[in-house]
Amino acid sequence: MKDEGRPAKLKDIAERLGISVATVSRALQANPAISRQTRELVMQTARDMNYTKNIIADSLRSGSLPVIGVIVPHGVTHFYSSVLDGIEHIAASAGYAVVNMNSHERYVEEYANVRNLANLHVAGIIASVTQETADFSHFGSLMAGGIPVVFVARDIPMQTYSSVTADGAEAARRATHHLIKQGCRRIAILCGPSRLKMVADRKHGYIEALREYGLPLRPCYVAYSDIDSVSAVDATDTLLDLNECPDGIIALNDTLLFSAMKTIKRRGLSMPSDIALIGFSDAEYAADVCPTLSTIEDRSRLMGESAAQILLNHIRGDMTPVRKVISTVQRIRQSSRRK
Repeated sequence: MKDEGRPAKLKDIAERLGISVATVSRALQANPAISRQTRELVMQTARDMNYTKNIIADSLRSGSLPVIGVIVPHGVTHFYSSVLDGIEHIAASAGYAVVNMNSHERYVEEYANVRNLANLHVAGIIASVTQETADFSHFGSLMAGGIPVVFVARDIPMQTYSSVTADGAEAARRATHHLIKQGCRRIAILCGPSRLKMVADRKHGYIEALREYGLPLRPCYVAYSDIDSVSAVDATDTLLDLNECPDGIIALNDTLLFSAMKTIKRRGLSMPSDIALIGFSDAEYAADVCPTLSTIEDRSRLMGESAAQILLNHIRGDMTPVRKVISTVQRIRQSSRRK
């Protein structure tokens, strides 16, 4: 008999319904082995009795908390906040909470994030690596310790891990095609750090498009930049200082795109007549600036949802690596439309 004032336990629900504690536990976990009628009865009884799940007790039994850890390099950007929104949506529907950590594009902080989440005994981790990350052993130690990992947006060059990324090469190829069709012949690409696989993929698509149209690849039109506004402005200035200034620029993420736009304006050049500009961005305000910015949308929320679903499958025992590619959406606006 339950004491008044004491929180209800699984045993109390089982006694009221005349079923086993194991059946109550499985029903509250929506286990399909329990009939729908019994699951609904148990859940309603749990609500009536103000039952609250004992997360600590469950974690002691399972060895991990019902928590998913997320590590992103830019927690305040629209892109990563949208990724996180997608992760939280799927995680909540499966009964998991989300702990988000920001690496601020620094390897040492990413490493510390990984260790802290491992010490919390999270059930799994979704990560987007920093622009500094070249050693991935800290993720290997997670897998060895039974904590599955899924990479989102920025993955690593190892096929043993699951990842969800955008179709970067194809998107950059289509963006280059667009600029060529607008009459651009001196097309530059404003990249992030060369060590990122995402950058290599998008640069590959850019090169393929130039080849398809018989245009030369000019190394001076490939500008690498750290993913911050100061570096991006410097890289854009370098491009604009060339004797043959580019007449089109592709920027590989939000930070680079808006930095390029500001630099072009500061130099007294107009878009798209002097320089046609297109970039990767999910930011809604790309359509609110002047000129409105042509963008390739990464569908970041869907990327977060997909990464969370893959991670949940890993947590449930299916460790088959999944490499999912999400198609992008091209939005042509004033900054690149000449025709």
